[in-house]
Amino acid sequence: MKALQFKILLGVLAGFTAGLLASNLPHAVAASNSDSEDLAKRPFDVAIFEIKEKLTPGQFLGTEFAGSYHQTITMSDGKQRQIALTPMMHKGMQVVRLQDSGHTSYMGLNGTTLNGKLLVQLRDKEAMKESLKAQERPGE
Repeated sequence: MKALQFKILLGVLAGFTAGLLASNLPHAVAASNSDSEDLAKRPFDVAIFEIKEKLTPGQFLGTEFAGSYHQTITMSDGKQRQIALTPMMHKGMQVVRLQDSGHTSYMGLNGTTLNGKLLVQLRDKEAMKESLKAQERPGE
């Protein structure tokens, strides 16, 4: 019985040590230039809303962009927000960098983010087209 308990304890310690070692490995950021170039040419739809008490949408842009997107938004209280969207590779993932009047965050290619009362929504047009093609019925 003691030999079995020793083996279990040894296995737990080995697993703990392996996890500790793995968590201290440096993050691999592997991105080729072709991925970055492809992202810069990929078309996106962007919609920006001002969120109020009852989630009332404000300005809807519904604009397509490729490369990067810059817009000055005037909120209902008169404040202006500078929005910049840039598709890029970040920590080995394809994301879109959102710069909102000095605040930087990252969102997915089909993402939605809320910063205060400003909601920014993206749709990857290529992924949408591929999804629709996959859903088409054969023979129609």
